[in-house]
Amino acid sequence: MRRYLLVLSALSSAPALAAAPYPVTTSTIAASVGEPIPIALWQPATPGRYPLILISHGSGSSEYGHRGWAEHLARNGYVVAAPRHWGDSHDKPDGRGSDVQLVGRPLQASAALDSVLAHPQLKQLVDPQRIGMIGFSAGGYTTLVMAGARPDFKRWQQHCQQHASEDDEFCPTLVWRFLPRITRSDWQLPRETRIRAAAVMAPASILFDREGLESVKIPLRLYGAQDDAITPNDWHVSRVAAALPAPAQVHMVPGGHFVFLEPCSATLRAAAPQLCIDAPGVDRAAIQRRIGGELVEFFGRNL
Repeated sequence: MRRYLLVLSALSSAPALAAAPYPVTTSTIAASVGEPIPIALWQPATPGRYPLILISHGSGSSEYGHRGWAEHLARNGYVVAAPRHWGDSHDKPDGRGSDVQLVGRPLQASAALDSVLAHPQLKQLVDPQRIGMIGFSAGGYTTLVMAGARPDFKRWQQHCQQHASEDDEFCPTLVWRFLPRITRSDWQLPRETRIRAAAVMAPASILFDREGLESVKIPLRLYGAQDDAITPNDWHVSRVAAALPAPAQVHMVPGGHFVFLEPCSATLRAAAPQLCIDAPGVDRAAIQRRIGGELVEFFGRNL
């Protein structure tokens, strides 16, 4: 997980996905959970009532980490809201490995949802009965919690007791013995009921077992990357798929963990090649377009 702290905010948007009927406008609003939470918005410019999709970015990223999908969804008739998770963002990463990340992220997502639904203009556009969510990596964890999953924080140490020599992302030397750090004992995970369908990509999910996933009853689309060394499938997404009340299929794509991020700008590609350069034969832009189309189809069926 240490590599998540690289600056991801410079990610360029993905190459244009297939054109759709709706012109798109963008804006920003804010929510607050202890500190302000910027929320980026994409919405159809045409008046109407649209489903809402919440996007939760990965650790160390920003609200613009998946703007290609956000734009594509908005062109296809969705309002999209993406909060920046302070404490686990590119500009404020100091909550990583603590309850600021593990409890704060879902609280921030829930607060972002409240802000969108209460906003004078947005509440005229959003159908509150048709809300979905997308999350990548730590955002996948966030999305699972918003979908009803309950993490068991003791599982972090249990995982590292078994796999410390194999998993230097989640079990850095000795530090794992102090994870997660509890700094806000007054915080409690939200009990959300507004999310009706969700898609997660390479979710950070060692904290979930069968009991913790038993309340996830909404339609769920799972993605994994074939060569993911950050959240290896056997410890993360494949375990989630097998432990859900109704076992789910994992849709595998070629590449490593960061294939779910948009193609990088030349500047970011030079500064952070581990985020940007895929193995030979992996076409990140094509994968992004494929997933974008699948998200439109999935939420169209389930919202």
